[in-house]
Amino acid sequence: MLTEEIKEEKVASVALDRAQRSLGTKIVRNVAFGGLRYVFIAPIPFIMTPLILHKIGVAGYGTWAVFLAINGLTSLADLGLVGTLSKFVAEYHARRDLDGLTRLLSSGLTLFLLLDVAIAAVLWIASPLLASKLFRGSTVPSGELTLLLRCFLIVIATNLLTQLFASVTTGLQRLDLTNIMSAGNVLLSAFFGALLLLRGWSLRGLIYGYIASGIVTVAIYLIIVRSLLPQVALNPMRFDRIEARKMFGYSLRLYITQAAVAVHNQVEKVFLAMLVGVDPVGWYDIASDVALKVRGSIGFILSPVLPAASELNALGDEARIKELYFRTHKYLALCGVPVICYVVAISNRFVELWIGSSMKLIALPLSVILIVNFVNLTTGPGFLIFAGKGDMKPGIQSAMLGVVLNVVLSLGLIYKFGFAGAVLGTSVSLIAAAAFFIVTFHRRTGYSVLRVFAEGYLKPILCSVLLLSVLLALHSMKDLSWFGLVALGVIFATLYVVAILLSAFFDDYDWNKIESFIPGVRIARRMIRIGT
Repeated sequence: MLTEEIKEEKVASVALDRAQRSLGTKIVRNVAFGGLRYVFIAPIPFIMTPLILHKIGVAGYGTWAVFLAINGLTSLADLGLVGTLSKFVAEYHARRDLDGLTRLLSSGLTLFLLLDVAIAAVLWIASPLLASKLFRGSTVPSGELTLLLRCFLIVIATNLLTQLFASVTTGLQRLDLTNIMSAGNVLLSAFFGALLLLRGWSLRGLIYGYIASGIVTVAIYLIIVRSLLPQVALNPMRFDRIEARKMFGYSLRLYITQAAVAVHNQVEKVFLAMLVGVDPVGWYDIASDVALKVRGSIGFILSPVLPAASELNALGDEARIKELYFRTHKYLALCGVPVICYVVAISNRFVELWIGSSMKLIALPLSVILIVNFVNLTTGPGFLIFAGKGDMKPGIQSAMLGVVLNVVLSLGLIYKFGFAGAVLGTSVSLIAAAAFFIVTFHRRTGYSVLRVFAEGYLKPILCSVLLLSVLLALHSMKDLSWFGLVALGVIFATLYVVAILLSAFFDDYDWNKIESFIPGVRIARRMIRIGT
């Protein structure tokens, strides 16, 4: 009997070890594909922005930015169901509950189709009013704007369906597929839009390009989901009220935080369009778009946290949830701090080379918005872990604080100071919301904030600031060409990697994960140990 018990314990230990390694491998794979996504899409805004400015001017770009703001704000209509589906898909899949998955996804599809119909109906009716109120100073006639707004409803509808299917692949922890599809959608939108712009279709060409890309993306996603879950039949007629109530019970709490993100990203553009005109909307959109793209290129590190936390919570593994929190901050700092520091350092020269010296006024706002967005991004690990546990109260409180501050401050400051007021309003509200959440999270969990800073942020900050200070002291930014900026970036990145490796930033766990994906790293690790 004792021998049998020992054997059972060994089997259980091996199974647990395999599960841990499997989860760690999935997280690393998901992060890696998130990084590759941004390698492919990072050049897109830097190509498309000057092309759009050249073809339709600042007013045309501002008009297009208002369309994108409307699309961003309509993402509020998902009622938090996107994150909810990811969480529940992860939990049902971890328990191998195929019947539950079928009920969940069929009910989710029904809800998203109803949302599409409702949004389309409201915006179709409101299009003439929106065309007259949101496009102050636009060169596009009001009648044509109304027509284009109604065509743009297809973009909004396909965007919502894309989010539905992306939540499935995310919940299955196949963020490799999520990132590939996201990158493909961006690339197709840019390709079709640029092609039609070059053929003289102006603003209409951009909209038609987004429509084509959205339809193709939804069609491919249907095929992917069907191949990943062949036993699960998506049927909107199999709507389950109990499953829907369960989703809404969680999603409405998650919704407030998602709504806050949409408000923070878009409300300034709407206020600028209403109170000032489309030109400053264009300026703000360029600055915030670059900042958000850079934030996104860092934020991909957070993408596996929600499904991983949901899976660990379902298994009752609190110790690994805590470790997930600290390591997520560690990798966020490792990748994010040097990127933020470098972009801020080159922002003035970058804008001058990219879209001309006449647009240098956006360099400082770009830097400010970028820093503020990174500060806000540091709430991500805690928020996603709470979300994985189903504890949304701190996130909701933080989001409400940020939204109220943003709407009130932005409205008043934009009315008083115009473009500068938009930057100031969003900065104050995002920092206040982030500070509130971080303090609340650490009080409730008892996790050490000093450990977060010491293990995660201290060495990347010191390495980045010291290296950039030396490099900028040796060579001024004023006369650098594109090649010079790239060369400076390569030199900085190389020195940063060397400095981080020599600083013993990585522990044995980090090295084991790196070596499992890049076996040749073992040789480099031995060399570093010899050198130190």
